[in-house]
Amino acid sequence: MSGCQGCKPKNLSPPPSGRDLVKITIGLTIVCLISAALLGGLYSFTEPAKLRNGKAREAATLRALLEVPETGRIEEIRRYLTNDLRAVYLTPKFLIGLDENGIEKTREPVPEGLDEQKRDEWARARQPSRYVGRFFVGKQGEQVLGYVVEGVTTGYKAKVRFFVAMDGQMNLRGVEILEHEEDPGLGGEIVKRYFKNQFAGRSADEVQGIQVVKDPLVAEWKAALESLGPTPLSAWLPQHREELGRHKVIYAITGSTISSQAVTTGVQKTIANFRKRLELLKGAL
Repeated sequence: MSGCQGCKPKNLSPPPSGRDLVKITIGLTIVCLISAALLGGLYSFTEPAKLRNGKAREAATLRALLEVPETGRIEEIRRYLTNDLRAVYLTPKFLIGLDENGIEKTREPVPEGLDEQKRDEWARARQPSRYVGRFFVGKQGEQVLGYVVEGVTTGYKAKVRFFVAMDGQMNLRGVEILEHEEDPGLGGEIVKRYFKNQFAGRSADEVQGIQVVKDPLVAEWKAALESLGPTPLSAWLPQHREELGRHKVIYAITGSTISSQAVTTGVQKTIANFRKRLELLKGAL
């Protein structure tokens, strides 16, 4: 027989005493506090740099979409809604309040020397409201080069956030997908040039009536769309205007018609809403 009944186990340590448990607890607490302090310090060091890098990438995207030269500038216009659903716009120069019918009721000059956060705080204090969106105006001197509007739509899985760029005559300069959670290889293809560049070069009116089709994308047209991006629109469009005119639809991503239609519908709604707002704000821009 192996083993014996009633034998006492050997080499077993006694359970920790209450004093030992207190020491262990204090030690773990100190380790957690040190770890939290290190993580907090790392966050406070990296977060400002992350925000700066994000702003720099955004600015580069805006300049590329509008082809704003280095001597030009891009102005951000922020939109707020008050508790009684009145719209308020914060431009670089004015805080403009509209009534429930969209008619301008108030206009206050923005104090000079405020950074982005301080301007936002000042606007909320003057007109208690919540932030609901923004758009950008590209300028060279006092000449408006175009607009970039931030939009959101519901994709197959979640929200899709994007930019729509237009010139001063409401012709689309491009669409840029900023955030999405669509499936890789399927809906995730909305970020590809061959899909998002199908909007570029068309008028706003044309895009409003455009349809999404399941037809296969012609290889030559796909190659042309892929070349837009490395090639600026101002150089690309004269070469492909006739071809653009022959493709009067948006070709859906294979297997992802829902994502393709969601982006198209989102772009259409964003343009329609922006054109209404622009009419109200032309005098302030």
